[in-house]
Amino acid sequence: MSIASEDDILSLVSRFFPADHPSLLLGRGDDCAVLRRSGPLAVTTDVFAEDAHFRRRYFTPFDIGFKAVAVNVSDVGASGAKPSGLSIGLTLTGNEDEAWLSGFCEGMKALCDEFSLALSGGDLARSALLNICVTAWGELPESLPRGLRRGAAREGDVIFLVGEAGLARLGLTLLEQASDAEEIAAVKSAWPHACASHLRPRPLAREGMAVARFALERGVEDRIGLMDVSDGLARDLPRLLASRRSGLGAEITLHNDDIPPEVRRHAEKNGLSAAAFAFEGGEDYALAGTCPEKLWPALARELSAPCLAIGQARRGTITLNGSRPASSGFDHFSHQKEAPAS
Repeated sequence: MSIASEDDILSLVSRFFPADHPSLLLGRGDDCAVLRRSGPLAVTTDVFAEDAHFRRRYFTPFDIGFKAVAVNVSDVGASGAKPSGLSIGLTLTGNEDEAWLSGFCEGMKALCDEFSLALSGGDLARSALLNICVTAWGELPESLPRGLRRGAAREGDVIFLVGEAGLARLGLTLLEQASDAEEIAAVKSAWPHACASHLRPRPLAREGMAVARFALERGVEDRIGLMDVSDGLARDLPRLLASRRSGLGAEITLHNDDIPPEVRRHAEKNGLSAAAFAFEGGEDYALAGTCPEKLWPALARELSAPCLAIGQARRGTITLNGSRPASSGFDHFSHQKEAPAS
């Protein structure tokens, strides 16, 4: 099928995503879709922009579609909600052919199928760069109407991490350094976990739902905090602790065994601190949370993904392995010429 019009693109999308879905009362085809909801909805929006968040020279069309959905599912899961659907705004350059669009849709569909997500609709436009804007939503339990949130920590609470820190930053660093297709292939072969973490992050939405269930079962909805780690622990921990408002800092400890092997290998090879590299991170799409110390062992048993206690909330500043971190992490608006980061 040739791609000559907006209708051609919509027809291709319909090959991958049915218009009918249990989460929709009315699917694509009208001015608005109508959502079917059984409880409060958690809603998030992320922009995924070419040369700001990804580069086509090392992202495949599948990678782009997959990650555009993954970063939104991660946010929904961090609230404790069950992901249920999304809409998409897409600006295309006119150079995308049927093979490219099919690969992009296949990447989106992989996660939509995994989490049984509806595609409610969206919008198409032409632009000089490829940009994807996804709005996703998920259903919260009636008894947790505002979801899991930041700012629940109190002094003495455990700070925990679900997932791994530093791998996605390593994948980004190495792929940015690769100058051609041969070097990109070599990086992907030598550093498979790091590249996969950057190109196709696995959203830990089921883990977020497990934390929400645990909080409800124990009656501690207001004492467990959770967020997804998209900008790295260095930048996201103050947000989790709401440190400007609460005055809370943290003692963070990252042992070598807590750090992914590929990150340790890269750090040793380049004379870097593996703990600092992992802590600064970025694009991890892990989950960081806080809970009362006495509840942590039971909560850890409820989580199937790798999880560990990485520190304790306290008054004052944030320290890493006993010292003040050298960097506060990545900031999109103060690093305008940096490599892509979500």
